[in-house]
Amino acid sequence: MASQDSSVEKLKQDYAPVDVGDDVEEAGKTDENDISVIRKQMKYPVDKNPNWLLSFLLGLQQYLVMWGSTFGISVILAPSLCVENNVAAKGQLLNTMFTVCGITTLIQVFFGTRLPIIQSGSWIFFPVAVGILSKTPCKDVYHVIDDNGNNVTQNWDPNWHDRMAELQGNLMLASLTQMLLGGFGLIGLLLKIVGPITISVMISLIGLNLAGVAEYQASQNWGISLLMVLLVTIFSEYLKNVPVPLPKVSYSGGLKFGVAWLRLFSTLSVIISLAIAWILCGILTATDSFGVGDKARVGDMSKSINDATWFYFPYPGQFGRPRVSVGGFVGFLAAVLAGAIESIGDYFACAKLAGAPPPPKYALNRGILMEGVGCFVAGVCGPGLGVTSYSENIGAIGLTKVGSRRVILCSAILMLIMGVIGKIGVLFASIPSPIIGGMYLVMFGIVTSVGISNLRFVNLTSSRNVFIIGVSIYFGVVIPIWSSKMAADPEAAKVMQTGNEEFDQLVRVICSSGMIVGAAIACFLDNTIPGSKEERGLTSYKFSATSCHDKDLLNRVYREPVMEFFARKLPILRKLPFVPKDEPSHES
Repeated sequence: MASQDSSVEKLKQDYAPVDVGDDVEEAGKTDENDISVIRKQMKYPVDKNPNWLLSFLLGLQQYLVMWGSTFGISVILAPSLCVENNVAAKGQLLNTMFTVCGITTLIQVFFGTRLPIIQSGSWIFFPVAVGILSKTPCKDVYHVIDDNGNNVTQNWDPNWHDRMAELQGNLMLASLTQMLLGGFGLIGLLLKIVGPITISVMISLIGLNLAGVAEYQASQNWGISLLMVLLVTIFSEYLKNVPVPLPKVSYSGGLKFGVAWLRLFSTLSVIISLAIAWILCGILTATDSFGVGDKARVGDMSKSINDATWFYFPYPGQFGRPRVSVGGFVGFLAAVLAGAIESIGDYFACAKLAGAPPPPKYALNRGILMEGVGCFVAGVCGPGLGVTSYSENIGAIGLTKVGSRRVILCSAILMLIMGVIGKIGVLFASIPSPIIGGMYLVMFGIVTSVGISNLRFVNLTSSRNVFIIGVSIYFGVVIPIWSSKMAADPEAAKVMQTGNEEFDQLVRVICSSGMIVGAAIACFLDNTIPGSKEERGLTSYKFSATSCHDKDLLNRVYREPVMEFFARKLPILRKLPFVPKDEPSHES
């Protein structure tokens, strides 16, 4: 996973000679020989498709690449929603997240950049969501009335839908801003003030601020958690280049059987590790090696699975009427803006790996617009967190040399299937917490390292940059610790109270999110302390909007048929920043 992320980040730098705000026709010309060489190395570039059977097999591989992190982010909100002990509720979260990922991936592939990019839940939204939910702490016991009219107790909040509704409303409102960025072509202005220092601090603090979550899950049984870390490390790093023999069937010249050697460990490291740890927990539970109450015990899942419906269809408003708050909106706004900036880099990396020309400005704007639509869909349906482009799947394109849109389409179909089968969601939601904790220890570490990797764009020998980075990260760690202490002490919390509830909540959300605190300080200092563009890393970090001599290839990759149809009928639509200004040279 780490190697794929680093390769993607390198491509962002390689494909970044000029500002995205420059006009497409006036930008530097793409090296046609470079694209031609890459396309010859590809098995299936972006505009070519394998047959449907092979497409589904390759789509399954892409699905498995995104499965581990998407599963982890699907259930990470459960403790803050006060449903950590409710397997059915966690199953709903998991089903909803995979359904949303499938829908938003289809939107991006068909109507967005039209590059083979998978959309998945983003960790960048989690610290904000926790800050919003922290204003109402969870209880150890809840008193409810059962079906027989008896007063009983349970260890999860029966009104957790109300908590989710606030996340939904704020995410929906914040996503409208992202749509405006793409719809009005404003992403270039954002990139002029948000440089690699701000991005690095922001992403690094996501991983650092999630340390408490990882510790909470892992500490419930450190032995199992560390075993999970060990297994993921062995499979993803030490055995990643070890081929595994699998049976192969071919039909050329008759039915033939053979052996195919595939590097499965690098692709399936999380799933293989999870399965081994889960089976071991089951064995140790059956032999009573775990004490009563040990979170590593595998409980009897038969009742939960039997009670779950075969099919669960997430739908808009399933968790109730969305609600909006000032603090929640501002928090999610910061998250969607950060996600949009990162996605720009992903678009260029994906284009090069998939054998496509660098995306023109209208494709960038359309991609950000549709990513905003995707976050809006996530808000409407309610996994609680927004979506963004997924770097690990872009790295998989470089490994497999398959950049076909049809493959990503098949992967999205598999996400939708996973999302609507209710019993699968409940099954995976019952995985013991220490296993999840081990997975978080690895994933959050990688998130932190990806943020640090952005610093290679800046001059780290500059005392200016060292000061900004150090102060920003440290404040991003310290302020949330102070905020959590204030929240736990009613008397001390009066320091943060002004008498205006909306303003107080805004302050709480901002102070509880190290990502927002650190990024705001880094952005302010980076834009006010004198420093050259080279010193700040702006010359190598901004992204290209170059044109391509091969207009036919450019049209096949980036022209969106539906918008082109309406643009022919209404030429005034070509004034929009996400629609090509000129007619296609010829139909492809």
